[in-house]
Parts: sequence; structure tokens; C-alpha cells
Amino acid sequence: MVRTSIHAGVWSTDPDPENVARVLAEVAAAGFECLALPLRNLPSLQTAALSARFRQAGIAALATTGLPAGTDVSSADADRRNKGEEHLRRVVAAARDIGVEQVNGVLYGPLGHAGQPVDADARRRSAEVVARVADVAAAAGVRLCVELVNRYETAMLNSVEQGREYLALVDHPNVRLHVDTYHMAIEERDPVGAVSAALPVLGYFEFDQSHRGRLDEGSLDLRAFAEPVRASGYDGLVGVEAFSRSGLAPDHANVLSIWRDQFEDGTALAHQAMSLIREIFGTSQPGAISGI
Repeated sequence: MVRTSIHAGVWSTDPDPENVARVLAEVAAAGFECLALPLRNLPSLQTAALSARFRQAGIAALATTGLPAGTDVSSADADRRNKGEEHLRRVVAAARDIGVEQVNGVLYGPLGHAGQPVDADARRRSAEVVARVADVAAAAGVRLCVELVNRYETAMLNSVEQGREYLALVDHPNVRLHVDTYHMAIEERDPVGAVSAALPVLGYFEFDQSHRGRLDEGSLDLRAFAEPVRASGYDGLVGVEAFSRSGLAPDHANVLSIWRDQFEDGTALAHQAMSLIREIFGTSQPGAISGI
């Protein structure tokens, strides 16, 4: 059976431990097993308190992250690459201290409108850094999962084909692929076929509607997207992501181009999303991520 996860942005990404405790209570009430919490502003994170809140709630910790400005691991500038590697190593350390099992996100390059294509050398440089970080993460008991996002958010990795080619460059068993229905609907000629192609390296399958709001509203046929995952007997992580501007820090919302509130009731969204997951996959069962 799959394990279920939901992004903190459904309610609030504020990492204050008391706010996270409130979010965790909502996560548990909706029946999800994991919470994906963005790891941003690392020096301010209260890792010990966050670890305690996750343990008290009985919810597994996942995380998301990206690369701050000036820390591009794909850059031809060695100083920028080094800063990017240092950032990712700090993310892994924070994840370890919180008890995070898996870190998802755009770990491989800058997030935001690129303005020009990315060449093979940039992907190679990125893969070399991510492979080194993957060693550190494996020793810490943390899996890395690179997320494919659309062309307006990066020029690095947009399609499953590119993601699989990148994982071959990284060549590390502790790095998997994160696919998101919202991004796939923009980038893939055959999104359902792309989901099938991702299965051998899939570490996170994420439901996300066309407008990034409730899953029962919007233009995407999420049941069709999920069918290859269901049919394969996949027993990994299935996540839900939705964003309203009021649930994010302003700079985070700006990066993601979340300009308005796409929904008002995160709790109702979470319960409806869980109903969809149960309809497709059946009731999920708790258990550890294999291969960590």
C-alpha cells in the first residue's frame, strides 16, 4: 500500500514548532501519514523542537528545499557551486536533526525563470554535486528526491525523460524522482505515459491540480494520471500539494508565482484529497521508506 503525504502549504509553512504542531494535528485528523515541510531560513529552524513535535504527533517528517540565490550547483562558477553544495549539506543536517526521511525539491539548479537554455555541461556539474550530497544524505538516513518542474520555473529538468537522464548522471541509489501532476500537465506530451516511464525511479508521486487548489476542482484528470502508479503496485509515497498565498511566506509565494488564495479551507481540501487517494489506492498503511 502507498504511504500518504501532504504539503504544509495546505495550511501554513511557518516552521515555528507550535504552528507545525497545529498543522500536524490537522494532518493526522485527515488521515495522512507524512507532512512535507519546507526547510528554508536554516539558521532559524528549531530542529530539536520540530523533531519532538513530529514524534508527538505520530506523523513522519518529509521536507522540501531549493537553492537560494547565488548557490547554483549547476553554475560554471566554482564559488557558486561550492555555496550550493554547502547549502544542500546544511539542509541534510537539518533534515537529520528533525528526523526527516526524504528531502524533495529542485536540488539541482536555480528555481525561477531562466531566460536561456541549459547545456549538458551544466547538468553534468549539477549531477556531480548532487551525487556527493547524496553520499552525505545516505549516511544521515535521508533520501533525496529531485522534483521535475515546468519550464517557467527552471530550464534544468522539466520532463521525465530529462529526469531519468539526470539520475543516470548522478548514478546514486539514494536519489529518486519526484513527479507532480501540475508540472507534468504543462511539460509532457503524454503525461500518463510519462508517469509509467518514471515508475522504475519514482520516489514521490504528487497530486496537484491545474490551479494548485482543491483536487476536485480544476482541469486535470488526476485518476488518469494515477492509474499507472496504482496498476504497478507502487508502495511508495503519494503526496498532495496545494497553495494559497496566505499560507506561504511572501518571498516563497513570489518564487512559486502564487499571487492569490486558491482556496480558503485547507482542512476541507485535505479531507477531500484523502478521499481521492483512498478511492484510487485503497487505505494506506504506515511503514518505513525502503532503501534508506
